[in-house]
Amino acid sequence: MPIPKIEITNPEALELLRKIKSREILIPIYAWFNKYRWYLIALIVVIALLIALIIGKIASEKTPIPTFIPPDIENVVPTESTSVKSDFSGLKDEIINTNTDLPDPAIPVFDNVIDLEEKIN
Repeated sequence: MPIPKIEITNPEALELLRKIKSREILIPIYAWFNKYRWYLIALIVVIALLIALIIGKIASEKTPIPTFIPPDIENVVPTESTSVKSDFSGLKDEIINTNTDLPDPAIPVFDNVIDLEEKIN
């Protein structure tokens, strides 16, 4: 079946076809894109980050939460401590048991004879 040939006779359509073929119609689009290109790039980056967050959230919800259980301790073995006796162990005990409280200060002697008024001779 042959394809019918379509002829365009409308002058406005012919003018539009001429602008499309000469790429004159794309000049305002290029100008708009150059004016707002950084906003478009920022928008694309934000959308990509949001998509990554959504994918990460979905992936993290599908993975089960790991549970950590400590191993069972069957027998606790006490550590062996060896006592070392030294010549200075008695001195060490005396230092540890020394009382560090300060003694009460001595109460001053009350002198009833003191006169604070100046005496002129």
